[in-house]
Amino acid sequence: MSKVDLSAVFGLPPEKAVEYFKSKGYALTWDWRELWQEAQAKSFTVAKVMNTDILNDIRGAVDGALNNGTTFHDFKRNLTPILQDKGWWGKTEHVNTLTGETSTVQLGSVRRLKTIYQTNLQTAYMAGRYKQMMESVDSHPYWQYVAVLDGKTRQAHRAMNGRVFRYDDPMWGAMFPPNGFNCRCRVRPLSAAQVEAMGLKVESSQDRLVDHEITMHDGSVVQVKALRIKVNGKDMLFYPDAGWSYNPGAAVFGNDIEVMRKISSVKDRAIRVQAVQSINNSDLRHQVFASWVKDSLSKRAAGHEAQVVGFVSEDISDFAKSKNGGVDAARVLVLPEKRLVHADSAKHKAGEITLTLEEYQSLPAIIANPNAVYWDTEHKNLVYVASDRSGGVIYVPVNAVDNVKPHGKLDAIVNAYRLAPTNDGVGRLKNKKRFEKME
Repeated sequence: MSKVDLSAVFGLPPEKAVEYFKSKGYALTWDWRELWQEAQAKSFTVAKVMNTDILNDIRGAVDGALNNGTTFHDFKRNLTPILQDKGWWGKTEHVNTLTGETSTVQLGSVRRLKTIYQTNLQTAYMAGRYKQMMESVDSHPYWQYVAVLDGKTRQAHRAMNGRVFRYDDPMWGAMFPPNGFNCRCRVRPLSAAQVEAMGLKVESSQDRLVDHEITMHDGSVVQVKALRIKVNGKDMLFYPDAGWSYNPGAAVFGNDIEVMRKISSVKDRAIRVQAVQSINNSDLRHQVFASWVKDSLSKRAAGHEAQVVGFVSEDISDFAKSKNGGVDAARVLVLPEKRLVHADSAKHKAGEITLTLEEYQSLPAIIANPNAVYWDTEHKNLVYVASDRSGGVIYVPVNAVDNVKPHGKLDAIVNAYRLAPTNDGVGRLKNKKRFEKME
């Protein structure tokens, strides 16, 4: 399949998929279930690969397939001898270190390479597709589930074909394709006029989403979200395969929420503080944010996308709670694309308060290590500040718990601009009645 064919099949520029794929880290795992659901969207893994060298080889091959439109034939031809030379090929005996049981497992094979190739490309393209569709929800707020109707199609996936839900329906959080290994389903955005012209019914998952347990071959049980549907008058459950009950596009963002939840559950405060600071100081996360800022400002047409800037530290969260009527911060701080473009607007440029591209890109570093933090009693929000090179400050107001549509309640940057080293600029922070400084 050529590069052109890939774009036609998935309806997405390859660079969007590459962006998703490169945002993944590395994770070593024996059983794919060890890297459960949302974590898959954040980490690149191949089951039964416990060697970073081999994982690098596989990831490099998949990365090349996305960048260059490599066919499966070439992917297999190039990667097979490398894996064979390193011993990751054929069947081998594996001893479970917990139970002591020995089992025969399949490492590399043509069939496994095909699954790795198809699954990673499809997931990457659909993650990019999700971001692309989120940018047009104002004009195309309805999403239609589309299945490939041939002899290979799963019955449940066939039953979902043609069904329409709003883009912000909760079902998309668990059932955005792909919904299993080798799933070829996709989603098509529709306008209100298209829905009406085609005589389509817009469904809602309200009171229809349930938890469903799947029993695996080894007797273990995993839980996924399921949607109650009717097919030919009969009740039926549609649910993704085990390990696929997540949205690969949204999960890259939503995974941080889960990370913050887990950090918050740790009893030792020192460990919690260290974990948050370590993540906030991550060079890789800063690079991903910088790339997103550059792309967003270059296109100027802001969509509904939001990018995680960092985590709100525990001290700052406690400070906000003490000033905000006891309301807990969400602790995951995001920058909506619309607010970034607004901050860099012509009006702000005329007032000479806009930041440079490099300063917008440095927002994660400012959130990680601000010079000072204030509570603005007038607007009832946090304010992070950092010194700039002119003697002024970079002023970043933050709403502790904001309704960031369609993502839900999160902490969000309201704006980001420069205060000049004057009484009207930096001088405003000396107004102790309005700005209460965190000590």
